[in-house]
Amino acid sequence: MLISFSLIQAQTKQVSGNVSSDGQPLPGVNILVKGTNNGVVTDFDGNYQINASTNDVLVFSYVGFITKQVTVQNNSTINMTLEEDMSELDEVIVVGYGTQKKKEVTGAVTQVKAEDIVSSPVSDLGAAIQGKVAGVNIQAASGRPGEASNVQIRGIVSINGGGPLYVVDNIPQEGNPNIAPEQIESIDILKDGASASIYGVRASGGVILITTKKGKAGKMKVDFNTYTGIQNITSGTPLMNTTEQLYNLEVTTEQLGTEPLTFFFNPNALDFDSDFVGDVQEDNALVQNVDLNISGGAENLTFNFNTNYFKQDGVLLNSGFDRLTNRITGQFIKGKFKAFATMGFTTENRSQEPFALYEYGIGQSPWARPLSEIPSIGENSVELDVGNEIFYSFLSRQLDNVDEREIKSNNIAVNLEYEVLKGLKYKLNIGRNEWNFFRKFFRPQYLAFSRTGTYNPTASIPNAILQESYIFNKRETIEHILNYSKSFGKHNLNLLAVASYERQQSRSIGVGVQFGDDASNDVQVLSAGAEGIRPTGTENAQTLSGKLARIQYNYDGKYLLSASYRRDGSSNFPEENRYGGFPAVSVGWNVDQENWFNVDAISSLKFRASWAELGFQGISPYSFIPIIESGANYPFGADEELSFGFTQRRYTNTDIQWETQVSKNIGIDLSMLNNRLNITADIYENSKSLMLLSQPLPPSTGTSQPRAASQYNSVIVNAGDMTNKGIEIAISYRDKIGEDFDFDISGTFTKNVNEVTDLNGIERGFANGRPVNSRGPNTEFTTFLAEGHEAGAFFLFQNDGVIKTQAELDEYKLLNLASVSSPQLGDMRYKDVNDDGKINDNDRAYSGSGQPEFEAGLNINVQYKGFDLAVQSYLAYGAEVYNGAKLYAYSGGRHRDLVNMWSPQNPTSDVPTFRQNAFHSNVRAASDYFLEDGTYLRIRTLSIGYSIPGTENVGIEKARVYLSSLNPFTFTNYTGYDPEVGGDGLFTRGVDAGSYPVTRQFMLGVQISL
Repeated sequence: MLISFSLIQAQTKQVSGNVSSDGQPLPGVNILVKGTNNGVVTDFDGNYQINASTNDVLVFSYVGFITKQVTVQNNSTINMTLEEDMSELDEVIVVGYGTQKKKEVTGAVTQVKAEDIVSSPVSDLGAAIQGKVAGVNIQAASGRPGEASNVQIRGIVSINGGGPLYVVDNIPQEGNPNIAPEQIESIDILKDGASASIYGVRASGGVILITTKKGKAGKMKVDFNTYTGIQNITSGTPLMNTTEQLYNLEVTTEQLGTEPLTFFFNPNALDFDSDFVGDVQEDNALVQNVDLNISGGAENLTFNFNTNYFKQDGVLLNSGFDRLTNRITGQFIKGKFKAFATMGFTTENRSQEPFALYEYGIGQSPWARPLSEIPSIGENSVELDVGNEIFYSFLSRQLDNVDEREIKSNNIAVNLEYEVLKGLKYKLNIGRNEWNFFRKFFRPQYLAFSRTGTYNPTASIPNAILQESYIFNKRETIEHILNYSKSFGKHNLNLLAVASYERQQSRSIGVGVQFGDDASNDVQVLSAGAEGIRPTGTENAQTLSGKLARIQYNYDGKYLLSASYRRDGSSNFPEENRYGGFPAVSVGWNVDQENWFNVDAISSLKFRASWAELGFQGISPYSFIPIIESGANYPFGADEELSFGFTQRRYTNTDIQWETQVSKNIGIDLSMLNNRLNITADIYENSKSLMLLSQPLPPSTGTSQPRAASQYNSVIVNAGDMTNKGIEIAISYRDKIGEDFDFDISGTFTKNVNEVTDLNGIERGFANGRPVNSRGPNTEFTTFLAEGHEAGAFFLFQNDGVIKTQAELDEYKLLNLASVSSPQLGDMRYKDVNDDGKINDNDRAYSGSGQPEFEAGLNINVQYKGFDLAVQSYLAYGAEVYNGAKLYAYSGGRHRDLVNMWSPQNPTSDVPTFRQNAFHSNVRAASDYFLEDGTYLRIRTLSIGYSIPGTENVGIEKARVYLSSLNPFTFTNYTGYDPEVGGDGLFTRGVDAGSYPVTRQFMLGVQISL
């Protein structure tokens, strides 16, 4: 043993040397004796010294460089030259109809990799990348399970809506393809017009290119990931309890000179203190996810199979979502031939909560009997011993509604490629997508009786109704692509030609029946109905053809040029305006490749600029064709018998054409400190002209229809202009401390300024954004289009506080107040904004919008030995949110603020008096009193995990357990459920009309790789 020890000691020696790259010393390089904790770091001049034995292996590692290993042997001096890891600069970016190295890209293109996509435990791709990509605004449309997020790239696409074009494995999709994040290898986002214009008329909202996971040659790999968690509602609308409500009612009726009749209608009022909002909520609802991925293959044949099941129970009654999706991909290569195919099959099931459930829960009196204690007095019959049986039944009779929706979709993509000549390749892309929707809505029979046994027909649903809706959608795509690449000397050239054709067919059917008086609610089939409901049906087809030519050129990797021209034809427009051309050009300069450039701290520096024209076709098919519609029945003949009639209900415009967008972009890409620090910044302007406006028509045209006032009385014209201007910055830094501590920090900043510049002579119009659902057209609009402001901006009456003194009341009455409620002490006072001596609609003033002034994201990832920590935060600053739930609670006399409302006994209160009138001017929807600051900072994701060591010994490549939380902390001054109110992304963005709440989630999960 002593001899052996002596030999080992003799073999240990000092090894020294220098580490460099491109002739320059590298400070801070980690040198570690493999398998030990013995390590050193190179000094400022790249020198090092370390004790090692003859058989030891030295590991040289440095961020941004390829790790190298060398055995000591008999060497006492080991100099090492590290090669730059070109994964940053040579990283392959998908740019549409091809790929480029990152250093060759001249447009504003961002790539998000699989590990960043799945770091957030969500079912929606948009939600998975919120705050991770500068220039891409993502807002939850609502917190409803399975709801897709609103995705806007560099602002609003059009006042007709619209969003980015999704392209999955080279095949364009219709809307969000709703692919499970776990099935995605990477997404590449084309943000500027020049990058996106190769997709022509559909690209004005940007393009999201999705590459699904592919197999790799070698050993078969199996990855399994599952998590289970719960969801919490973290806030809500404060409501009065029974004691507070009785006090408020006493104060209210005293000012009216009457007495409360609570105990007359509710003798047992003091027996209950019901929480109806709590009754319709399902706190701690479950969320589950199971994912299995299998991949592998031989050198020329690879495959990947993924199956994913996601289930999320709703936090509101009768709501939920589950999705089962399977995807298989395969790739075959033989000589000059390459074939790739992918098939995805998805089934989604949704249950939707009853209409206005949250609002009806807010409106119930707390002394009313809770929903769980409603007495049943027979089949489908209940006793409602409450003061207002009708309003109570608005909530109670919906509890057994069935609203189930099923979506079955499949998509198939085939890419065939053959190298005809050296550098010349022909590629054929074929795709087919099917999307089939089914909805079952059943409203059961509900018979309501008073406590005296009197039948109340208004509070009842005497006959059950069953409705079924079907939508069948099919989309087929074929693209022929020629690509030629050639390098001669320092010149590098790529030529692309594309001919594409797409056809989409859609068919919808709606059928229904009404059941008889004695029907059972348990039999929910059409054949059990007693009387049919008039069926509905539509059928339409759309086609889109395109031709594209593109040239990409660079000289010696320094000077970059890309130019393209696409010509599209769309069946959505008349023949004379059916085709449009979309040119684009972009240039780049890799300054760091210049011989004279010698800045050690800068690894790469590139300037970019681009210009492009794009189009938008976001109107319904046949909008330019006069259509004869049914439903206009008419008494005909001598006996004037009612006959089925047809008529033209609306006017059309045969001259409509594309919306046009001119896009400009200037950008810079900077990498420093051996690619550890990366900065990308862009300034852009997108100018939209000839927007497709629904121009209102005067009543004299005869298009105003009863109960459909805004449905037919407009005509589409090309008239509006709008701009989006902004700046976006992305910064990332990654490094390691020692051998075990790795970290990376990334941040994004986005500021987009949207402005409507022309509305064809209309200064303010196109009203929308009603903040209450259950009152329909009786609720005032809050958002508008207006020249000089953001699209969907709030224009509201400016409240001037509560009238507290007789002098204030007398002064206010000097105005013409014909359009407001007759004012009294304790009422809300409104400003005469235009000083014309009266309060009317002209006094609405700009009050901000639901669009943030800027947004930012910060992402931190840390790994230490087997532990990992990930934190993602998101900030949206400057948006306004209209608190519709607060308005509803005020107008129904239920909000807790009303305990301290103005009264003769409380004359200094700033809370207006409740007048027992839901449409009183104190609680008008057009008041800015209910508009709040929607700024919020959210810890979007917080996750900590541990990879169990030594699992290789039992055949497990990796085993990791983790605890993750989604939305654990939100910091905001907004008093509603949640300040993230995406709505439709335009008119209802920032309008919280009792929106489905965004929840906080906690999950425990396991990852296993074999």
